[in-house]
Amino acid sequence: MTASSKKLLIVGSNFRNQELLSEFIERLGYGVTRVDDLAAMDQVLDDHQNIRFALVDITGFDQNVWERCVRLHSLDIPLLVISPKQSLAVRKMGFSHGARTILEKPLVMRELADTIHGFMRADE
Repeated sequence: MTASSKKLLIVGSNFRNQELLSEFIERLGYGVTRVDDLAAMDQVLDDHQNIRFALVDITGFDQNVWERCVRLHSLDIPLLVISPKQSLAVRKMGFSHGARTILEKPLVMRELADTIHGFMRADE
């Protein structure tokens, strides 16, 4: 399977952030599926669209986002949670709902790239 056929699911409520993140990940050589609400996320997961890794920016979502994180975990899709701030409570929630790692904003792009490459290589 080529890198570009391995898709990352990007979930977030801010269109511009989603756009920038998608462009960044595509430059790394991976395909991207973007969703901006939880209903669209459910549809993508129902269709099993070759998702190998998920980035979920919890900013702007209510507590229901954690149910989707559990669903990702149950589908064995590695999950990275992007948090709007450093918070022990968010870290606990993320890890208890299946996140393998949590990055806080503002993102360090080199760290994000290394994390994505690491997860995608582990899937090979």
